[in-house]
Amino acid sequence: MSNKIKSPNEKSNGFLWALVAVLVIAVAVVGYIFVSGKGAKIEKITEGFEKTEATFDLSMKDNAYQLKSDKATNSTPQVDLYEDFSCPHCSDLAIATDKDMLAAVDAGELIVNIRTLHFLDRGNNDGHSTRAGDALRVVAQTGDASAYWNFRDLLMQKQQEIYSKWTMQDFADAAKQVGASDEAVKQIAELPADHAEAVKVFEANAEKLQEETGKVSSPRVIKDGKDIEDLQNWVAVAKQS
Repeated sequence: MSNKIKSPNEKSNGFLWALVAVLVIAVAVVGYIFVSGKGAKIEKITEGFEKTEATFDLSMKDNAYQLKSDKATNSTPQVDLYEDFSCPHCSDLAIATDKDMLAAVDAGELIVNIRTLHFLDRGNNDGHSTRAGDALRVVAQTGDASAYWNFRDLLMQKQQEIYSKWTMQDFADAAKQVGASDEAVKQIAELPADHAEAVKVFEANAEKLQEETGKVSSPRVIKDGKDIEDLQNWVAVAKQS
């Protein structure tokens, strides 16, 4: 019996399996490059970032993250700091005054209620302000003061580099880099796109600011219902009883 003569254009099963193998390898390589690239991006942004050991107690009070040392007393001055993660002036203020704020809080000289806003997203509940704020909310809920402080610090310091570029997985990866727990990292990556829980907090803060001052803007430092006008030196002003 003679062997069947195949057309040069007829593909054998072996050829098909080889083609499948090549495609699988190609997909794996592309996936590896993509994942590696994301990892490199986060590592580049966090490169040189100095983490701080925070000693204050962190808790959620009336939609604010309260920073309070066990050295604080009933007479310790208290302020509300309003900020939006899309606000370049908030970034500038954090870079200029956060060290002074932390020193004052740790010394028991000041209690700070940090109130996150998202008004710069202009109604987009999946905008940068909302995503960054929600990621920070997850870290804050763990009660880990150092992780909270360092993550917020990173989001403010690197605002221009990450603005409207990060996915929730990016926020999660960055949180891990600055010491957030594995559970918090997982929760950040899986946050819903509507960020409903966080939006309630941010809008409540906006309503409070509107009621107290007649407008919503950032950055703002409010003491006894009034703005501290000298933001560059707000910590020193706030410590005065």
